[in-house]
Amino acid sequence: MSQILVQDELELTVVGTMLLSEGTIGETLQVLAPSDFTLTGARLLFQAMGKLFLAGRPTDELSVVLEAGDDCRPVADLILDNRLWTTDEGLAHYRDELRERSRLRQLRELGDRLSQADTAAGAEAIVAQLNGALASRRETRVVSIQDAVTDFVARLERKPVYLPWGMKRLDEELFAELGDFIILGGYSSSGKTLLSIQFALLMAQTYRVGYFSLETSDRKLIDRTVANHAKVSLKKIKRRTLAQQDYDLIASSATELAKLDLTVVDASGMTVQDIQAISLQQRFQIIFVDYLQIIRDSVADLRQRVTQISIDLKTLAQTHGITVVALAQLSRPEKTQSRPKPPTVQSLRESSQLENDADIVMLLYPDDPDDNGSNRILKIGKNKEGEKLRLELAFDGATQTLTEEEYQFKETDEEVPF
Repeated sequence: MSQILVQDELELTVVGTMLLSEGTIGETLQVLAPSDFTLTGARLLFQAMGKLFLAGRPTDELSVVLEAGDDCRPVADLILDNRLWTTDEGLAHYRDELRERSRLRQLRELGDRLSQADTAAGAEAIVAQLNGALASRRETRVVSIQDAVTDFVARLERKPVYLPWGMKRLDEELFAELGDFIILGGYSSSGKTLLSIQFALLMAQTYRVGYFSLETSDRKLIDRTVANHAKVSLKKIKRRTLAQQDYDLIASSATELAKLDLTVVDASGMTVQDIQAISLQQRFQIIFVDYLQIIRDSVADLRQRVTQISIDLKTLAQTHGITVVALAQLSRPEKTQSRPKPPTVQSLRESSQLENDADIVMLLYPDDPDDNGSNRILKIGKNKEGEKLRLELAFDGATQTLTEEEYQFKETDEEVPF
């Protein structure tokens, strides 16, 4: 055969199979894009078949060639003369090979552009594209109602596994799974970091967890983690006024902490793409991000930046099946009769996109706004698959712990200022 066939066998075989077997067009359009083809004629034929197929028009050989134009005729003639096509199994292999070759070409091109970048900002923009290109394209999941119901019945025979929170009401009412996007909102110094640490320590007993700290240094975070886990005064740790009993508790705690699959990442200055790249490299199943509004992004407008960050974190969770628990700052509380009103999901600062994207929204705030040492109220403001609720958490500032109280508020209780 001609040299063109040797060089472009993948592209010609894929397009030829689509051209000679109409039933393969739809599934191939889900996997490949025009940019995956380097041969002009093959790309034109692919685009023509996609246009005709999506419009419900005939995709026979003549119709496709007429739609693609004269520039495709040499390739079309080569395909038709040599009957270049393969079986369904062979097509799946050729598609995968073509997609892989396309990704490699894209990465090489971006690498060349990176080596020629003349500013740090320009290089960072290319790195962001590289991170996106490194994430494999996800196959589209298409399920008939018959298959969905069959799968549902089969799943009823298996006990579901949901993420643990270490609090009775949360474990009963939150059906969080891998791939969910969860927001933990709170005012400054409300305790959202220490609550997220508690959650991370518990989940790391079962899952591979990454904690991305954009605001607090890893050493300070570990100090608070040990105080929480060992139930030792953080002040004593900071002042180094520990008694022998404290050292014993810390030693025992260190042994237990070493068994956890938890990694702390100093994420200062990171973008969502940086967080994604590290998460995929480390194979994290759950990540905590502290906190969302200070993730770096090239968008200048703050509202637009937070909106894009929310969308990107949601996409990261859904695409890769990684649960993302993002901490977020709340707007200053409104006041009623000189008393702050309890926050709602609308209190999430800068963007309503956060509320739209989240599967679960938790809101944490002090029971007494004039006493930062008071107990905390944890309110579930959004719960896509369960009920909303509020519960009271006993706050122990010395050991940096929040503990569920026996008494729980009901969602039907009157919303009173805190």
